[in-house]
Amino acid sequence: MKRFTPCLLLAFGTLACDGPAARAQDNIKGAAEPIVASIDPATLTYDYLVDGNLAQDDPVAKKFKTVQAAYEAAPAGTEEKPTVIGIRPNVYQLPGGAPRTPSLSIRKNYITFLGLTNNRRAVVLADNRGLMQGADDDGYIIDVSATGFTAKNLTILNYCNTDYEYPGDPAKNLHKRSDVITQAVALQAAGDKHVYENVALLSRLDTMFLRTTRSYFKNVYIEGTDDWMGGGQISVWENSTLVYPTGRGVMSASGIIFFNCRFEAARGMQFYKAEFRSAERPNVLINCTLPANSSRSPVAWVRGRAAPRPNQYSLTYHVTDANGKSAIIRDSSVGPPAFTYSRELSERELPAFNPWNLLRAAPNAPADDWDPAGLRAKYESAGQGNLVYRMALTGGAPSIRTGGPGATIGATVMPVRAADPAVSWSTRSNLISLSRTTGPDVLVIGQNATSQAEWVAVNASAANGFYVTAYVYVEPKYIDPPAITAGPTLKEPANGFIAVDYTLHLGGKEDQSLITWSVCDDATGTNGRKIAVSRGDQPLKALALTPGDVGKYVAVAIEPKHRISDPGPEVRVIATEPITAKDIRSATVAPNFKNFVAETNPTYVNGRWTVLGTWTIVAGDNFANGYGIHPTTPGSLLYQQDADCGDMQVEVLMAPEKTEGTGFSVPGSPDDNGTRNLHADVYIKYDPRTRNGYALRFWRTTQSTAKCMFQLYKLENGVGTPLNDQQVLSGVFKPTTRLTLKVTGTTLTVNASNNVDEEVLTLKGTITPNRFGGAGVNWPRGSTNTYSRIEISYPASAPTVRARSD
Repeated sequence: MKRFTPCLLLAFGTLACDGPAARAQDNIKGAAEPIVASIDPATLTYDYLVDGNLAQDDPVAKKFKTVQAAYEAAPAGTEEKPTVIGIRPNVYQLPGGAPRTPSLSIRKNYITFLGLTNNRRAVVLADNRGLMQGADDDGYIIDVSATGFTAKNLTILNYCNTDYEYPGDPAKNLHKRSDVITQAVALQAAGDKHVYENVALLSRLDTMFLRTTRSYFKNVYIEGTDDWMGGGQISVWENSTLVYPTGRGVMSASGIIFFNCRFEAARGMQFYKAEFRSAERPNVLINCTLPANSSRSPVAWVRGRAAPRPNQYSLTYHVTDANGKSAIIRDSSVGPPAFTYSRELSERELPAFNPWNLLRAAPNAPADDWDPAGLRAKYESAGQGNLVYRMALTGGAPSIRTGGPGATIGATVMPVRAADPAVSWSTRSNLISLSRTTGPDVLVIGQNATSQAEWVAVNASAANGFYVTAYVYVEPKYIDPPAITAGPTLKEPANGFIAVDYTLHLGGKEDQSLITWSVCDDATGTNGRKIAVSRGDQPLKALALTPGDVGKYVAVAIEPKHRISDPGPEVRVIATEPITAKDIRSATVAPNFKNFVAETNPTYVNGRWTVLGTWTIVAGDNFANGYGIHPTTPGSLLYQQDADCGDMQVEVLMAPEKTEGTGFSVPGSPDDNGTRNLHADVYIKYDPRTRNGYALRFWRTTQSTAKCMFQLYKLENGVGTPLNDQQVLSGVFKPTTRLTLKVTGTTLTVNASNNVDEEVLTLKGTITPNRFGGAGVNWPRGSTNTYSRIEISYPASAPTVRARSD
């Protein structure tokens, strides 16, 4: 194939430099252009030419006006001879066509996009589409699913939410579609053997989805707000700049080795999301620069609360902050600072982290000697081409019991071609014994002679000192469960509660019995329904009575247990008389989620909660009573009240997973049907059985990056219509939000505030009174929301009786 050399190319700017220029934003704004002096545009060769100034395409000469036309004409290349498409300086729009279709799809192997310039800002491949802003999906600009794709000396830009200043020609500047940041992908990359050199990747949210088997980035500038990286199986980045243009965020990067890279974030940054568990595919930072950590601008590995006891470590070596001091990277962006998620590489481990050793084979695959950095000779001569840089553990985080069979933990090294694949096992604890000290796996036996279970660390180490840590929960030898020496008996209801009385032979140990409360139709246990359970090793000895208990027989089941026993056989007792109205102290319903029964139950029963979808009980210091409940699928919690009711109030405490005010994973709508109808409801004067009543409905909107839209709705047979025209855009929805809905006569009011800032919400509407007294909440898919209080009250009721935990 004939190669062409450009006869005239433009290089903008006045300052030349070898290597990357660190900048705080994609638009230079008077600073020097990022000229790479080592690149001579006159020497760059190509097979096909893209020149936006051509009058028309010339297929015979292999010259085209658009990138799309040149790509369509170009054949796939080979690893020995890639097809190179040279692109002259200009702005090349890649307008999207069909719905859910990328602006440009690359499916041919070994294609190279080569900017014919030494200024990556001079060749721009762009479009401006994002989720619900010109696209039904994330508005992918370039979507690569191919082997051997390379991009050099250019910018890939999704300017949906960011302006772009083109160097030297203001007429070619690009203007964003909206100030409201939405998912807008510049590059999605899949396949193997990708190279990106002297490239800028620009957008805001979801700038890049990196899903390659192997990829190599050098002198790359990338910026984004959240979820703007990815990582694939393994990726190497050298001399690159990674910027949070809004000052903070989480990049969601995993499996990446960063060499000599600079991270810029004025208000803190994180690498992983807790909910995605991406810290299990950790990153490596070598000679990198991070922002300075502070309580107001935390630099952390995990956004959210990091799970305890990581098996895999994020690795660092000589990482400094912007002030030149040793960088401080916390485990979590919330809670007290902890530093268990990372460790410093030793001098023995460091040699394994070189581009040749890391990329010459796909992880767990034979070597094909891919060498994008051109450093094979250097590292082979130093004997650094077959060194362990990762280890994988099998066997999870087992729980073993002293006197039991133990558990087997295994480990494998990467690369599989490692010169010495041996694994050594060790522990500092005397609570376990190891069956051997070397080998691919080890049997861990418990020998805990204490009365307390503990987590114990077991290290698996490779020959070059690289290691990972498995954690084993080691229980002492269990004894028989405690005997019940008296009871159980149910006490007479008093002060709005009914209690169970029993005595155990505990031998000085703490009672941790499992207690389950139910209600039945009669004293024989007919149609029993579970209504409360013990959690947190604390027996639930007293049950708060609610109006739904009237006429029911209360039953309690006890499985006796202490710290070093399994639960004993269940012992059950049922009241001989039903609960009466005089036993109820209040009509207010306020479940304690510490003891709430979260299993799905689709039945609608008066005075009971209907649970639709899958819900999980979670503990947290910021929750009412220390516990909350959140859905892991679309779900509803609905309280059925069949009695005629007048005025009522619903108070909700909720903490969204997203903290900045948008609440939901993507923009939605108030519509009941459709693909983009994500919204939440809080119901009042509602009948769950017939799905009639009123609700506060709220959803994420494309009108704001930090607020949701709120509106009052009327529901008839499950179909919602606006109660009035009032919509309020508010940023009140942050952890923790207190929301109060109140009906007085024909007036429905909503008031909300949070404990983070001064954002509030006020709504008011006129309703047609109904007899309903039910309430509840509904949450869609995507990012979750934790409810720690749902309190339903009626003006005529006595003071609230709250559930106890004793």
